[in-house]
Amino acid sequence: MMYARQRGLTLVELMVVVAVMAIIASVAYPLYTAQVQKSRRADAKVALQSIALAQERVYTVNGGYSNNLNVLYPTSTVAIAAGFDHPFTSNTAGTTSRGYYTVGLTQTSNQDFGATASIAGAQASDADCVQFTINQLGVKGATDGGGTNCW
Repeated sequence: MMYARQRGLTLVELMVVVAVMAIIASVAYPLYTAQVQKSRRADAKVALQSIALAQERVYTVNGGYSNNLNVLYPTSTVAIAAGFDHPFTSNTAGTTSRGYYTVGLTQTSNQDFGATASIAGAQASDADCVQFTINQLGVKGATDGGGTNCW
C-alpha cells in the first residue's frame, strides 16, 4: 500500500524563514528610522529660513532686526502659515508646528540676529544633527554628532 505524501512546511523550514525575516528587519528598521529623522530635519530648515525672511522684511521696514517672534509673525495665521505653533512659548522662543524642533531668537543689536532650532519631541533621538543655526548674513550652521552634512 502506498502512502500519500503530505505537503507543507516542517518546523525547521518555518524557523529558518522566521530567522531570515528577523535579520532583514534588524537591518531595515535602523535605516528606516534614520531616513525618517533626516526627513524631519526639513522642519528646522524651513523654520529658520522663514525667520530669516521675516527678519529681512522687518529690517526693510524698520531699519533693524527684531528680537521678538511676535513682531516677525504678528498674527496666529501668519505664524501657523510659516510653520510655527502659536502662541509662541515666549517672545524669543517657539516650537515648529510639527513639534520636532524648538526655535529661538538671539540678538545683540538691531543690526544682527541669530536663530537656532534644537531637536525636540519625536526628533530628540536624532544624534546626527542636534541644532541648526542661521544669522543675518545667511550663514547656516549645525551641531552634528556624526559628521553628517545637516544643511
